[in-house]
Amino acid sequence: MTQFPIFIDFECSSPDEDGFPIAVCWSTPDGQVKSTLITPEDDWLDTSSHQFDDAGIDIDDLMLHGVSALEVIRELQADIDTDIVYVDGAGEDEHWLDMLFDSYQMNTPFALEPAASLYEVGYDNWQDLRNEWMAERGMDPYQSEANVLSMLFVHQTLSGGSEEF
Repeated sequence: MTQFPIFIDFECSSPDEDGFPIAVCWSTPDGQVKSTLITPEDDWLDTSSHQFDDAGIDIDDLMLHGVSALEVIRELQADIDTDIVYVDGAGEDEHWLDMLFDSYQMNTPFALEPAASLYEVGYDNWQDLRNEWMAERGMDPYQSEANVLSMLFVHQTLSGGSEEF
């Protein structure tokens, strides 16, 4: 059975560090993808200066359909048994991951590295492959699931595997 690197991506309430994570998507070693909305912690809402209506975020939807940060942490810990998890390198994923774990005074059990570091193609070429794949499928680069799927695709392509996702 093929083992994949673990990829993770967050969506957030604001593109800067004033926001908080609202969704997370990650892959598992067998190439499956998991994603969930995150119910904001009270202290995230207290310290956030972000205007939700302006960003198109429905806070009630997050409260109704999201899961707590603690539930997300538990599921990540159950699925990720590695020291390094890979990100697209285009956002604040480390900040959002730390915010998630800090909510429960926990240390993040793995480090984040740019996914492009797995290959010898350079970041720009890696990014071009990923963006081209998403554009061909009409995927939104701001959605965490699209980003994780695209990282899995690029991994398959650059490691000589099947290109089906």
